[in-house]
Amino acid sequence: MPKTNLDILQVNQILGGGAGIPATSGKVIYCDYGNGSDGNGGGTPEEAVKTIAQAYSLATSNKFDIIALIGNSTHVVTSMLTVAKNRVTFVGMDGSYGRLTAQSAKISMGVTTDTDDIAVALITGTRNAFYNIKFINGNSLDECLSVVIDNGEGTCIEGCSMVKTAGLDDADWCCFWMAGDSLTMRNCVLGQSNLPSAVAHFAIKIDAKTGGGSGAVKENFLENIYANMSVGTAAAATACFIKVVDGTAMNFGNVIKDFNGINFVQASTGTIMTDAVLGAACTGGYLNLIRPTFMGCTGVGSATGQGIYTANSTAFDANGGLGGELTD
Repeated sequence: MPKTNLDILQVNQILGGGAGIPATSGKVIYCDYGNGSDGNGGGTPEEAVKTIAQAYSLATSNKFDIIALIGNSTHVVTSMLTVAKNRVTFVGMDGSYGRLTAQSAKISMGVTTDTDDIAVALITGTRNAFYNIKFINGNSLDECLSVVIDNGEGTCIEGCSMVKTAGLDDADWCCFWMAGDSLTMRNCVLGQSNLPSAVAHFAIKIDAKTGGGSGAVKENFLENIYANMSVGTAAAATACFIKVVDGTAMNFGNVIKDFNGINFVQASTGTIMTDAVLGAACTGGYLNLIRPTFMGCTGVGSATGQGIYTANSTAFDANGGLGGELTD
């Protein structure tokens, strides 16, 4: 007798420790890198496919399909995962929910040679979602500077962590490149303090990107984000928690609430950063930081006129007080 959608959801709730996989009118595709086979259909945990590439190929755009990543092994990708389909959800399954870091379901990229591999995952579709996953960029390729890039519309990322473990000597690398429209992002950790880098790098890079669902950075809402960095001495003035690369790309209102930036200053090799946020002149929008906390940096902002505002900051008034524009 074939399994019904209700049967699948009951199995999901057991696997998810009560959190389960979101109810869907689409299909659930199970992916188990350690025990699956790409010759399987993916419809049950016992018939899981092996690779994310195969699981993604089975997902249908706009059908609210779910890819369930079993958390018993690392899901290795040999090229950038481009999520161009719409309304596909990726869920990490490890018997728990609510982790900020150390998620058992991991998507990891090692060294590749294709210069198009600019990140572990590039999101260009509409209303895709990612829950309870750790993204690891172990690629030393010069072009692979980001862990995750959101260039889509209506993306949701929750309970995920993003870390770059190789290529830390390549300037301008980042954990998360925000280049999308209407992003929802909650409870995420960006970076690891035990991976120092002495070049310009950022937890969040804000810049436009062509080719995706959005040509501008706008109407993005992030909450409870941790930037976990360790900055080397040579990068004191160029590394920061948030970098606005192109001010003209930031449109309308963008909000980050409860941003927690921590720069761990290692003995002999570490340094206090000059600024927590580095910007560029914004002409069409603002970045609003509500209750940000910055540690391991001297100042908050690099200049006035950049459209970056703080409210209820732990910083001194001169560095952006209640509802004030950053001034130094």
